[in-house]
Amino acid sequence: MRKMIYAIGVILILAIAWASSVTAEKKDDVQWLPMEATAYCYGEITADGSRVREGICAAKKDWIGLTAMVYLDEEKEDGTHGPGDFLGYYEIKDTGGNELIQNGQAIDIYNPSSEWCREFGRKKIWVVLREGKG
Repeated sequence: MRKMIYAIGVILILAIAWASSVTAEKKDDVQWLPMEATAYCYGEITADGSRVREGICAAKKDWIGLTAMVYLDEEKEDGTHGPGDFLGYYEIKDTGGNELIQNGQAIDIYNPSSEWCREFGRKKIWVVLREGKG
């Protein structure tokens, strides 16, 4: 019983720490970029020379080496839009042929499953760019 209470306590502490880190990243001093996201499942080598894998995305060429923190777009009660659910961290290692991607208005998330990519479709998102890995 004591081990179970201890385990629950540890889980609660980790959950609170995670929640506060997500909230801290949503401060006004962070630049939020509204854009669209699509998904791709083809190719073997990225623009930076590494192999394609989950956890990467294609984006504007100038952003290679940065990490994109991606949030779904959410309509607020007052009719405005802003960051909603967190989708994940994606290392920018590739570029896309699409003009929206080349202009920094969209990202293309890699997933090896063509079915997943079809289901993902096109989504309105918010992105925060940062140095290093997520």
